[in-house]
Amino acid sequence: MFDLQRLRALHAVRQHGSVAAAAEALGFTPSAVSQQIGKLEREVRSPLLEKAGRGVILTDAGLVLADATDSILTTTEQASADLEELRSGVAGTLRVLCFPTAIRGLVGPALGELRRTAPDLTVLLEETWIRTTERIEAGHADLAIAHDWVDSPIDLPAHLSQAPLMEDPVDVLLPAEHPLAGRDDVLIDDLLDAPWIIDTNDGSICSQWLRSQMAARGRTPDIVHRVDEYPSQIAVVAAGLGVSTLPRLGRPDLPSTVRTVPLRGDRPVRRVFTVCRRASSRRPAIRTLIDALRARADHRRVGAWRARAAHPPPS
Repeated sequence: MFDLQRLRALHAVRQHGSVAAAAEALGFTPSAVSQQIGKLEREVRSPLLEKAGRGVILTDAGLVLADATDSILTTTEQASADLEELRSGVAGTLRVLCFPTAIRGLVGPALGELRRTAPDLTVLLEETWIRTTERIEAGHADLAIAHDWVDSPIDLPAHLSQAPLMEDPVDVLLPAEHPLAGRDDVLIDDLLDAPWIIDTNDGSICSQWLRSQMAARGRTPDIVHRVDEYPSQIAVVAAGLGVSTLPRLGRPDLPSTVRTVPLRGDRPVRRVFTVCRRASSRRPAIRTLIDALRARADHRRVGAWRARAAHPPPS
């Protein structure tokens, strides 16, 4: 009988391509992962890894064991889900990963409601948007609330399950005294000469969207400030220093010096969804949490949210 921890270590190396990356995903040191695999190699009397450039690949024997580990982990998780279904009521602990604006606009209120409707369910929430899918795969969390973009969806491995929650349009953020602040909507063509405030990640969808929209019109955006946090972007816009974009989900209350105006035409729209391991998707606790998130999303459906400015335009 093989030790499950050793099998997990080998499985993680195949998933992540190196001992160091596997160790980070598992929360161990590289030395500990190497020791686990070394013990497994002695147990099967065969090398399981071989060097490949800066990383490692699995030998034929390693692939056999990694494939078997896939089946073992899936079967174990399905058994856990079956046992949980046999119990009465919704109980247990869920480890949940979530990006910041969804905590404010979706998850926080949903968890507050679950305290009343499912008091035996404990949800341990962690704010993060880094490597959430990998952490779900590795078993370090049970559910992630994630997002991608309608025009650029991410591909998930077949052993992960995705459940849609909502779509989240992005609006333009303008100083209240801006000539366009009282409009019902604006086109990107109205803002070709505007000074822009964007985040520091050139790979972000809003940054890419702005650059591609400008390039399609033979222009380059005039980027004057690079600011990541939405409240900080709002403060810079409020000071009259430029315009920005802002998703609706989790949008904080805006000062009277700022307006949001919907974009007309090709605008970025986020898809918000949950991710869990397919084998655990039947767990009553996970289904209950997803139902609560969907109910909250329905309650604050994007079309009924702050589609216009947070404060009515001046008459």
